[in-house]
Amino acid sequence: MSDIKIYSGSSQVRVMEIKNILENEGIEYQEVNKMDSSYAGIFGEIQLFVSEADSEKVLQLIGMEKE
Repeated sequence: MSDIKIYSGSSQVRVMEIKNILENEGIEYQEVNKMDSSYAGIFGEIQLFVSEADSEKVLQLIGMEKE
């Protein structure tokens, strides 16, 4: 099984919100931080991934459409 990207963006507030939802539901996730450490919040993005099996549930929980 592969992982599905459920979020990609630069909002650290949104990332924390999604991570809290996932942790409360007991869903494992992977975070890939591609932010430029010199210009945090300006260049780059943060990506969150979940297993394919959890993706539909997660997308409903966070109110997003599948990419």
